[in-house]
Amino acid sequence: MLTSVFILLIWLTGCCLGSFLMVVGLRVPIHQSIVLPRSYCPNCHQTLHFFELLPVVSYLFQKGRCRNCHQPISILHLLTESLMGFMFLFIFYTYYLNPIEGLFLIGLASFSLVFTISDIYYQLLPDYLMSLFLLWVIAGQFFLHSQQFYTYLLCGLGFFIFFYLLYQFYPIGGGDVKLLGIIGLLLGYPLTLTAIMIACFSALLIHLPLVLSKKITFRHHIPFAPFIFFGTFSAYFLQEILSDWWLVLS
Repeated sequence: MLTSVFILLIWLTGCCLGSFLMVVGLRVPIHQSIVLPRSYCPNCHQTLHFFELLPVVSYLFQKGRCRNCHQPISILHLLTESLMGFMFLFIFYTYYLNPIEGLFLIGLASFSLVFTISDIYYQLLPDYLMSLFLLWVIAGQFFLHSQQFYTYLLCGLGFFIFFYLLYQFYPIGGGDVKLLGIIGLLLGYPLTLTAIMIACFSALLIHLPLVLSKKITFRHHIPFAPFIFFGTFSAYFLQEILSDWWLVLS
């Protein structure tokens, strides 16, 4: 019983963090305060009461609609809160013996959700948040991989230069260029290549059926940051298996 309650509390803590990150992702890119005004319905602008802000519970209880105007609330609120809850739970139980790496990963997950929300809503990865993300990754790599720190640093710089040159000739997002440079610093070579391949493949799986069904055109913009982070976390958590795989191929 106590174990179940403890698991629930950890999950709810992550959900609360996810709810806060949703606010950050929606407001910071458009230069709004994350404190004021208080949370409100984007349709009728009615200020929300505390019982309408309970992570996951409020969305389910209100059946995904505003209590005042009855307009649908984006399911991204539910997904962000619940996903962060499960990420929090997974990281806690996987890295409780290594709290520094666990804290580092909580930060990575937080930035990933903020950038995902910002990219989906505004097709924008703010430089201010990108700078904080860079500092977070640098600090994490310095403490976790101090002996290989400069190798990771050079790898990140190399990937940034490569994608910056590609950016001059191919229409990729400038924010994605910076993000991929930071991912290079985070994962190093060749895991960054693996993350990019997973990101491209997963984006294709989403994009191609929509194009074939004529719901969107081939040139329709699809936010790439969510796929970059999906590839990044896949490569990070599977790095032992993937490293052996790269050794076999080389």
